[in-house]
Amino acid sequence: MQKEDDFMAESDLVIPILEALWLAKKATECMPELPAGMKPSHIRVLDVIHKQHRQNGYVRITDISTAMHITKPSITKLINELVDLGTVKKTTAAADKRIVLVELSPFGRQCVQTYVLNYHAKLAKSFSKLDREKYLSMIETVEFIYQSMKEVSKNNEF
Repeated sequence: MQKEDDFMAESDLVIPILEALWLAKKATECMPELPAGMKPSHIRVLDVIHKQHRQNGYVRITDISTAMHITKPSITKLINELVDLGTVKKTTAAADKRIVLVELSPFGRQCVQTYVLNYHAKLAKSFSKLDREKYLSMIETVEFIYQSMKEVSKNNEF
């Protein structure tokens, strides 16, 4: 059986971790202001479309869903919002009309350039000051914390 003092010491570690996560969320609020109606999730989708197109020469909705680990209906909803915003064009594949292809519009390419490529380059310059071991450890730690919190929430272990 675990001593009460040991338990308190372990539970005291939770507060600084949750505060660091709150600070990380606040850091995302420092991102550049997006065009009207656009959300950070839209930028993530545009980035995936950009990368997939460079890699394959075409992008299917299924490819985006797989790359982002998001359900196809959720990606379809985001794609439709991006079409409405004028950043993405949808077409059907010539060989199989059931396959929906997406590509960036000129405005979509401009958004990727501004909000992904340029912004990430500036961040990379600043992040380069961080020791590589600390960098990798931070990523591993955040992933572990996410999985742990997800598991505790899923199992209602509180």
